Amino acid sequence: MVDSSQQDENQSREDEPLFGGEDSYQPSDRRSPSPSAPPSLRTLFLFFMALHFLIAFCEMILVAPLIRIFENSLCFKYYQVHDPSVIGPGDSIEESLCKITDIQVSLASIRGWKSLFDTIPGSISFYLLKKMTINSLNSSLARNPLWQVGRLLWAPEDHGDVPGGLDRLMVATVAAFPRIFPLELVWFSSAILFFGGGLYPFAANMWAMASEAIPPERRSNTFYYVFSAFYMAELVASFVASITIEISPWIPCGLSWASLFVSLFLLVVMPDPRKSSHYLQTKDSAGVLGTDTTKSVLADGFRAALTDRNILLTIPVFLVGTLRYTTLNVLIQYASVRFGMKLSKGATFYTEAAVVTIFLFLFLVPRGTDFIRSRFGVRPQKIDLVLVRTSVMLLCFGALLLGLTPSAKFLPIGLLFFSAGFGSKVSALSLISYWISDSSKATLFAGIAVLENIGHAFGDPMMHQLLAAAFRLAPAWLPLPFFVAASIYSLAIFSTLFISLDREIQSDRRVD
Repeated sequence: MVDSSQQDENQSREDEPLFGGEDSYQPSDRRSPSPSAPPSLRTLFLFFMALHFLIAFCEMILVAPLIRIFENSLCFKYYQVHDPSVIGPGDSIEESLCKITDIQVSLASIRGWKSLFDTIPGSISFYLLKKMTINSLNSSLARNPLWQVGRLLWAPEDHGDVPGGLDRLMVATVAAFPRIFPLELVWFSSAILFFGGGLYPFAANMWAMASEAIPPERRSNTFYYVFSAFYMAELVASFVASITIEISPWIPCGLSWASLFVSLFLLVVMPDPRKSSHYLQTKDSAGVLGTDTTKSVLADGFRAALTDRNILLTIPVFLVGTLRYTTLNVLIQYASVRFGMKLSKGATFYTEAAVVTIFLFLFLVPRGTDFIRSRFGVRPQKIDLVLVRTSVMLLCFGALLLGLTPSAKFLPIGLLFFSAGFGSKVSALSLISYWISDSSKATLFAGIAVLENIGHAFGDPMMHQLLAAAFRLAPAWLPLPFFVAASIYSLAIFSTLFISLDREIQSDRRVD
């Protein structure tokens, strides 16, 4: 176990500037000079952050526009039969005419099945888990930025019903020509994901590359700032979508494609993280490790993680955490029907969520954590555990408020509490990192990616189908998805109550 002096040393290094003192990580043994200098930590950090921003922007800007595009396709089919006179130029129809039950039930149902079909490939293949656990330290292909280009272009997003890459192209083609294609054909675009790609494999590979290129004592801070790029993208994308969707929902689609191609360009010019000074130093100090030995070490690390009681109790947090954006996605359609809110207005739900999360991540939580640690000497593990429990409780309470809101003017209050719980994933990642070795980090990221994919496979279609069922019932049943989400969050709360840091301390003492 790590003694107190080493913990103090690690703690002091965590307090250093994020990218200060890079020279201390230059490899000591330069047996074979490289033609170019290793990329600096600052350079890699900026690339990782920019990629996370662009991929998040590519996804988030499409949420509300795709709902409108799907809705217009179904609306056209409906009025083509019942009242062709309401169909305008370009097969457009007034949005308010599309809020009838038949159209909204079909919309929720199609989106729900699309979500399920999108997540099936990642959930049943487990190729990501194999790639990350067996080849995390040996695969030059998995870490190569050019390999990421192919993954990104093929299918960058398999999250919810937001398509990506070739999947995105097929969805756009089907939705753009409602006279030719029934909207149900978008389900077949999910078959493209069987060939690989997707948001979670791409993100997991990116985190693994970052974990190997950045020194451990600065890794958590780097991840923290890189992760904040997602919420910055969410803030910008939702605001842009709320404005451009009023002109045409296809404008956000074009901006999404532009973001995708910029991401491809960055991946091409990005320095190879395996050439970073920390990666080279780690490789030299670790020596030459055989493939069989690497497999054994990583497999042992994965088994150790699964047998840790606290890690197992944290798993529900990752599973239910995937409902966050699904709930917001459902809220847009729900508010447009129950309160007559325009879909462009619904896009601002993501704006509020991003503002709240950025405030928490960049100001309140870091400053509050530093104050508590310096003033009261509380262990970081204990603070992270409190943050995990509090975040899941806020998600539960916020979902209840969203369902109980009697008027649209009170939605921001419920959304405020709900968004305040979005830090559950980051806090949970930080918490479980104390219980595993550095050699198991890549395995952990792969396992979490698979868990999130499984969570989406069940959660996304469930929420959309619940909304479709609620549309068929009395108006009092419309908030049903939010009450179900709150009950699921309560299960995660119950699970985290049994996480015991005292057990960890007692185990350390016995080993010592």
